[in-house]
Amino acid sequence: MVIRRLSYLLDREPDTGSLRLQPLRPPGRTAAESSRAEGETPHELLAQVEQVIALTHRGTSHGVLSCSRLPAGGSLLCNGRTDHEHPSAPRQFIDVVHLPAGAAGFDRVWPIDTWRSRSWDAPAPADGDQLPAPEGHFDRPLLVRFAREQATRVAPFLADVRRLWADPAGRQIVVAEEDPETVAHWIALACASLPEHLARELTFVTRADEPHDAPQQIVGIGPDAAFDRHDPLLVQHLYRVHDALGGPGSPALPDPWAELTAALWQAGTPPVPLAPAASSSGTTRAADPFDLAALVPALLRLGTEPGERLTTLHSDSLRTVVATLASAARDQTQGPPAVEELTRVCQELAKHCSEHVTDPLALALAKRRLAAALDQDTKLRHDPLVGLPLGEAAQRALRAEFGSHFDEGLGRRLRGPVTTWAGPLHLALVLHGHQGAGVQDAVDKLVRALLHPYGPESADAVAVLNSVGHQGLNRLVLEKLAVKATGRRGDLLKDLLMSPQGDWVRSHLKAAPPSVALVDLAVRWSGPPHRLRGIELFTKLAEPAAPGATGASDPATLQTLWWLVWGSGQPERTHFPHLVRLCGAEAILAADLGTRFLPWLTSPGRFDRELVDFAHAVHRRAGLGGRERATAELLVLADDFARTSGTPRDVVDRVGELRRAARPADEVWDGVQQMLARGFAGLTPLDLYQSGALSHLANAEPALQRHYRHAVQAEYADDAQVSRMAARPDAVADLFFVWRRELTTSSREWHTNVEELLRGTLGVVLRRMNEEQRDAVANQLLKRSQSWLQTWLRWTNETTTGGGDTLIPGAPATYTPGHGQPGPAPHVPGQPPPPRPGELPPLPQQYPPGYSPSHPPPKH
Repeated sequence: MVIRRLSYLLDREPDTGSLRLQPLRPPGRTAAESSRAEGETPHELLAQVEQVIALTHRGTSHGVLSCSRLPAGGSLLCNGRTDHEHPSAPRQFIDVVHLPAGAAGFDRVWPIDTWRSRSWDAPAPADGDQLPAPEGHFDRPLLVRFAREQATRVAPFLADVRRLWADPAGRQIVVAEEDPETVAHWIALACASLPEHLARELTFVTRADEPHDAPQQIVGIGPDAAFDRHDPLLVQHLYRVHDALGGPGSPALPDPWAELTAALWQAGTPPVPLAPAASSSGTTRAADPFDLAALVPALLRLGTEPGERLTTLHSDSLRTVVATLASAARDQTQGPPAVEELTRVCQELAKHCSEHVTDPLALALAKRRLAAALDQDTKLRHDPLVGLPLGEAAQRALRAEFGSHFDEGLGRRLRGPVTTWAGPLHLALVLHGHQGAGVQDAVDKLVRALLHPYGPESADAVAVLNSVGHQGLNRLVLEKLAVKATGRRGDLLKDLLMSPQGDWVRSHLKAAPPSVALVDLAVRWSGPPHRLRGIELFTKLAEPAAPGATGASDPATLQTLWWLVWGSGQPERTHFPHLVRLCGAEAILAADLGTRFLPWLTSPGRFDRELVDFAHAVHRRAGLGGRERATAELLVLADDFARTSGTPRDVVDRVGELRRAARPADEVWDGVQQMLARGFAGLTPLDLYQSGALSHLANAEPALQRHYRHAVQAEYADDAQVSRMAARPDAVADLFFVWRRELTTSSREWHTNVEELLRGTLGVVLRRMNEEQRDAVANQLLKRSQSWLQTWLRWTNETTTGGGDTLIPGAPATYTPGHGQPGPAPHVPGQPPPPRPGELPPLPQQYPPGYSPSHPPPKH
């Protein structure tokens, strides 16, 4: 296997322009030596060499270096030189080195290292080393700087380099650069990243004018090459193009090996390629040359944060890298420093990635720790999973593999002294949280010990809780304490809080249910120096939490609070409205305290809005007596009518039935009448008359009539309401008609109330009305009858002139006070004389619509 060195002249025929390749005698070699060398070279080999030269170096400039593989085997290294004697001539010299397959040569030097080597121009010894000498252009510091300068392009380029071996028919890589030297840097970076045996196999050409014919794996081109860098077919399907000349280039493809290798270059720690492994027979076996196992440890040794660097990888690449890290974590030969470094990487990854990415590594580390924890048992004092970002899926996997072991160990310890529970309980909590059956058994036994604060195990239970120091366990124990000491059993928790073990409860009140905090407050506020009792203590305990969703509005907490303050006793009757206002009627019923309020419902001593609210909450509940239910329904019926004024006839009938059944106390009945009066006041005049409500009012008790009058007059205290009524003569006429109507039966008090109603409502409206509006009222009443018109005129005359006692409140006097009442006004010619005192004014004319008596129509 002889290394041959040949020379050629590549030019074109002057007449035809066709390519012409002529063998030359290498510099320093005699004609005899050249003839002997050519004679020793097989003709078929020479033909392949000349074909490669013709395809690769035609039209290229000085300094182009190419490395090719021949079909017959071996490698061909070619270097192009211009003719310095005739620099303008379209020809160049090609120096060729042929290395047969298996010949030593590229094991000492990479082909790219001979780029622009001065030894190409020097004569090679006939019997010496035929390879040009490498001149060290591409050392590692230079390539690190280059990788940092080209940071975004390194990983996509190396990904395509790796694919040259992943697929035997992998697509060629086209590198478009302005300067061929940059292409040489890319080739050198690829060689330095590849395993040694692959770097020697890499073929390339630093510059090709017609890259479609070039047979090499990496082809460098310039801006003038015969290659359309914007053609989607070329860029996306036929070649992998890395374009620094403004073209789109091929889309980047994710590759874990390439991304990790690029990260190492940019971190300044070039990768150490994986060497082929030796088999047991001594021969070299083909290992995966791109195994990540050789790169991940180097990345972990960086001084910077490797976890943060890994997060820059593509998602698919990141998952592959994490799987490799997990495999390293499962390797039992890894020492503590390596495991600590893997843990730190896992924590850093969790800051930027989801649990689906980090779970494989976290799970591998967790299994390693738990396997060691099984051997320690009670000696364990720290959470073996602390700091590991375990997701739900990883936790389920751990429970499936280790759960039964920890539960069995905890179950055995729970049958022994309390002092031995801490270690197994800690492990079970770490693995199961609060879901394990063993943890629930431990919580029950701890609570049982705590609720006997003066027993022998209570202090040991607190010691176990402090030793484990697990927030979830503390919360479970506090919740169980709240359940076990609810309502009338609150004294158990009260005794615990008054014992030395109560300090543990107080130190964890933030995690405790509201009822536990209330018991602690009750202990403090009922003791010195406050010594609160009864409603004062209840208010102090309930008010801080009343606005929220817990505290006094929480049924369980309310029940505990009630028993802490009153036990089996009762508050004073005057305090019930305050309790309803503070807690809410629904919460009282939910706490099963409704029966405590039923005596107040039927005999409250005073009517309050809270009584109505309680009636709304309780009237449909079971367990009420006949009188209690009738009272609640009576209050609800009256309140609904006061708010809606609906179906008065049905309300009147139903009120009578419920009153007979409820036999309400005076204060309850008076409150019902107030609400009914508001409902009647909300009816329109015609609804009041047609529904029969007017007849009911006219014959009702004086209290209902009085409440009705006050409810109506309250509306007319609003100046806007007076103005609205003044602008509606039809409504004024309807109201006057209804109130002054003679009914078949009515009480004496009704007539008095009607006069008060007219004076306090329509009397005020009448003062606001102008002459036209008053005439409109008169016309509306005239439509009913002449008698109604006279009644209206008589009432308005008395109201406006002061006849009788119906003078409008606040109306100005018709004479100067203190000077006596003046005589009647003198008669005005052309006008009818004023009526004598006690007489009705003359009837107004029936005017057509739109006609004003102050502007009569013109005479015809």
